[in-house]
Amino acid sequence: MKTILFTLILLYTSSAFAAGDGYIYDFKSPVLINGKLANKNSPITFGDEIITGSRGRIALRLAGNVYRVGSRSHLTLPKTEKNFTLKFLFGSVLAVFRSDTPKTIQTLTSVLGVRGTGLYLDIDNEQTYLCTCYGDIDFHDKSNEDNVRHIHSEYHNIVVLNHQTRTFSSQAMKGHATPNLFELEALAERKPPATFTAEHEKNNLVTAAE
Repeated sequence: MKTILFTLILLYTSSAFAAGDGYIYDFKSPVLINGKLANKNSPITFGDEIITGSRGRIALRLAGNVYRVGSRSHLTLPKTEKNFTLKFLFGSVLAVFRSDTPKTIQTLTSVLGVRGTGLYLDIDNEQTYLCTCYGDIDFHDKSNEDNVRHIHSEYHNIVVLNHQTRTFSSQAMKGHATPNLFELEALAERKPPATFTAEHEKNNLVTAAE
């Protein structure tokens, strides 16, 4: 069944994404794009500001990068692919990125230097929760340039920044699962790296920061 689903996704997205630089493939209202109420057929492109309501969600592909944005979230897409800076203020997002160019994610409390990565990010008033599902991320605390974690992950390495104490710690995995990464990569006509496999989940090998 998983193989059939994977094939159908590839067939569907290969034709749909050819029409433009951005495409919405999952949607639930309310969602605002650039301040206007959106729908599944709304155009989406570089620099767009996305805000989801309490029951809203949106998943999209843009320039080979795929995002699944949860409810009550605020994300601004990068202005260009070459100068890639994504702004994420609050809420949750699961994303997979092309590995050919470095990328930056800015939040109110941190800066993430991303290199060839699948990640899950969840931000609330108390903490910035980052799961580097695979790849490499430099997790910088904005309030102290010397306070940084260099994260390498082959399978769900979780690091959390407490906004009050400005300390890094580990937590349990939440908000996403291994199959979600395979689904997002399929929408970009890719697969996760060979080190990221379903066998890890069977063996419960979820890691966290030391």
